[in-house]
Amino acid sequence: MRHAKFQRVIRNIIFDWSGTLVDDLPAVWEASNYVLAQAGLEEMTLETFRAEFCLPFTIFYDRHIPNIKLPQLETWFHSRFREVQDSVCELPHARDFLEFCRAQKIRTFLLSTVHTDHFAVQAGVTGFDKFLDKPYIGVWDKRQKIHEILEENGLEPDETLFIGDMQHDIETARHGGIYSCAVLTGYNTLDQLQAARPHVIVQHLRELRDLLEQNELRLQPQLT
Repeated sequence: MRHAKFQRVIRNIIFDWSGTLVDDLPAVWEASNYVLAQAGLEEMTLETFRAEFCLPFTIFYDRHIPNIKLPQLETWFHSRFREVQDSVCELPHARDFLEFCRAQKIRTFLLSTVHTDHFAVQAGVTGFDKFLDKPYIGVWDKRQKIHEILEENGLEPDETLFIGDMQHDIETARHGGIYSCAVLTGYNTLDQLQAARPHVIVQHLRELRDLLEQNELRLQPQLT
């Protein structure tokens, strides 16, 4: 594996929410199994769910429950999620990384599919919203929003990094012409994320912080 440094300092970071800053996988898995049960289908093991779930989540529904309309599926999902979202908590190293971004004057944004109501609850518990310059939430397909975020906030693509835990996040970064970092704290496995070919893969945000500090806010992309 060879390495090459980014030429520009990372001045802007766009975060995913679920699996990147907070751990909501158990709650989403529980709510998704509730939807499957309501539709008369077998529930999934966590391993199967991680392998099958994808974004945009409508693809997951179309694949497994094509005969029921989306509004009904969403009603089932959100009703159950509200009952179990007390299990959602901040991920290790997330707060430290957000504080690091603030200390380094890195601008921070959020691009997430998380529902507005759920984000309000989870942000109230974690206080992470206070570290974000601007959140973009309830976005079903992040690829359709990334250019707007860059243009609206005057972000230079070669100074901007998107951090996420799913293949869709890496695809979104590529679509926006920005750098990507995959974290192994969420939904997708190492094999799934390697297949998406992000610039960097880290175990968690502490590892990413160490990389940024070692390279004066530049990264060493992992190029095969």
